[in-house]
Amino acid sequence: MLIDEVKSYCEELLSSQSCKEMSFHNLEHTRDVVANIKTIGKSMGLSASFMEPVIIAGWFHDTGFLKSYKEHEKYSAVFAYQFLSAKDWPIEKIKIVTNCIQSTHMPQEPCCLEAEVLCDADIFHLGTSKFIGRNQLLRKEWEEKLQQQYGEESWLQLNIQFLSQQHFFTRYGRTILAQGKCQNINFLKNKLIKITKSASAKMKANCA
Repeated sequence: MLIDEVKSYCEELLSSQSCKEMSFHNLEHTRDVVANIKTIGKSMGLSASFMEPVIIAGWFHDTGFLKSYKEHEKYSAVFAYQFLSAKDWPIEKIKIVTNCIQSTHMPQEPCCLEAEVLCDADIFHLGTSKFIGRNQLLRKEWEEKLQQQYGEESWLQLNIQFLSQQHFFTRYGRTILAQGKCQNINFLKNKLIKITKSASAKMKANCA
């Protein structure tokens, strides 16, 4: 099956040393995204033929990190196009795959239902209990790859703003994942309140 060939090819790309060094956008994340795609597709009753290009896009969507960090979606789409063209896959299906991949660029702008499924699958963790752990991995990756350092308070504020502005696109995302996202926002807000109160108390003690 083509999906099996894509899986093997992408796993090989994502097993390269440069991808292994990624704290967040690594092979584990891609495997999670593919599993998330299947979860969303099953919940929505989408057919296997409909899901095929979405799953393929899921496998390819972060391979472009081999070429560029900030423009990885563009290169991921190129990897997908080159591989699928060599397999003589129909160009209209290849276009769905590349459009899906490019739609994951932040802020997400899905152009079709297939892209909506991939976009929600890519940020699935925002609505689950995995968010806190994955969020710390992203913070570490930004420090290593982008040299962006955040204090605890600024990191919490950044993520509260991001989660508050972000929205899911599929029916599954707008119901199941949105509920989990609200819980994660409340967790971050409560943590920020505690840090703010602690800092304020220390300041008063120092001034006493």
